[in-house]
Amino acid sequence: MMSFYYWFREGKTKDVGSISCEIRVDGEKSVPFSTKIKLNRKQWNPKEQCFQGKEAAKNQKLIDFHELRLTQIYNEINIEKPNEPIRPDEILLRHRVASGKERRVKKALTFIDVFKEFIHDQNQLVKAGKLKKQSVTGKESKFETIRTYLTKKSLEQIRIDEIDHVFMEDFKFYLNISKYEDSTIEKYLFIIKGVTKFAVSKGYTKDRKIETYKVDKAKEKDPISLSQLELDKIDNLNLSSTHRKTFDIYRFCAETSLSFTDYYTLCEEDIEIDLDGTIWIKLGRDKSDTRQRVPLNPKAMEIFKRYGSDVKTLPKMSNTNLNRYIKEVAKKAKINKYLTFHTSRKSFVDHSINELDLPESTIQAIVGWKDSRQLSRYARVKDSTIKKQFLKSS
Repeated sequence: MMSFYYWFREGKTKDVGSISCEIRVDGEKSVPFSTKIKLNRKQWNPKEQCFQGKEAAKNQKLIDFHELRLTQIYNEINIEKPNEPIRPDEILLRHRVASGKERRVKKALTFIDVFKEFIHDQNQLVKAGKLKKQSVTGKESKFETIRTYLTKKSLEQIRIDEIDHVFMEDFKFYLNISKYEDSTIEKYLFIIKGVTKFAVSKGYTKDRKIETYKVDKAKEKDPISLSQLELDKIDNLNLSSTHRKTFDIYRFCAETSLSFTDYYTLCEEDIEIDLDGTIWIKLGRDKSDTRQRVPLNPKAMEIFKRYGSDVKTLPKMSNTNLNRYIKEVAKKAKINKYLTFHTSRKSFVDHSINELDLPESTIQAIVGWKDSRQLSRYARVKDSTIKKQFLKSS
C-alpha cells in the first residue's frame, strides 16, 4: 500500500520553510521532494503530521489534492502492471512529467539514487530467477563502500550527470591509498560505468561522460592454488570440527571446480545420475551463461557420502568465514600461501592442466567458461608439464 510521510524543512530564514514529502510503498521510499507549501515552523505539528493555526484548512486542502493526484498515478501503474512491484520513484517521475517538470527531475537525480534503483532492479531479476542473489550481494557491498567515500568527500548529492573522468580518477586514487587490490579497483570502476550506462538507458541523463573512460586492466599475478599433495597433507591433519567442515567444503570445490556461489546454491535439480551410475553436477552459470558439467570423482564422492549423499546436508558456511578459516587451516598445515576460498577453483584448474593433462576444451566445459581465455588467470603451465608433454611427443 502507498502512504505519505511529511516533515518541516527549514529555509534560509530560521523557523520559516516548507513541507517536504516522501512517498512510501511496501517499505520502499521515494527521493524527498517539496510540496511547495511555505509556512512557519509553528504551523506544522510533526507528531500528528498535520497543519495547525489559521491557514491549516487551506494547507490541508493543498495536501489532499496532492495526495489524490499521486494516488491516481499509483492506481494507473497498478492497472498497467498488476504483477509488478510499484516503485515510489516511478510514481513521482510520472507526476513530474505530467506537470511539465521532467527535465528538472532528471537533473535532480543523484548518483546514489540511481545506484539504489540499479540494485533494486538487480534484486527483481533475482526474484524472477534470472540472477543468483550472491551475484547482487557483491554489488550491494560495493555500493556501501562507494557511499562511504561520497560521505567522506561530502559528495552525497552529486548528480548522475556529474560523474566524469575527474570523479573516476579521484575515486581510483582513494581506493589505491586504501590499499585495495588492482583487480578489486578494476571491478569498482566498471560497476560505476555500469550504473551510469543504466541511467542513460532509463532516460535519467543523456550525458555519457565516462563512456570513454578507460579502466586499467589489473596486472595478472601468478595464480595461487594447492597441489594434490598439499590438499592431502591438510586432509590428514587432526582438524577441529569447524576447520574440518571448512576444508571439506574447500576440497569438494577443488575436486569439482564449483565457485562459492555454485556450491552455496547447489540443489537436488543440479544432481544427475547417468546409466553407469556416475553422479554428475550440472548447472548453468550466471557470469558466462553456459552449462557447467562435472562428474564426481572418488574424493568428491567421499565428501558427498560423509554428509549423507544429499546436497541439502552438505555443510554450509559464509564466504567470510570460509576465507578466514581456510587461512587458519593453511597455517596449521604450515603451507605458506595466501589462501582465499576461491583458490579451491584455481586448484582444480591447476590440477587439470598440470597433472591430468586435460584438453582446454574439456576444462572449459567442466568449469563453465565460454572460452579458454580465463585459463591464464587460474593456472600456469608448469615447467614439468611442458617437459612431460614436449619430450613425450619428441
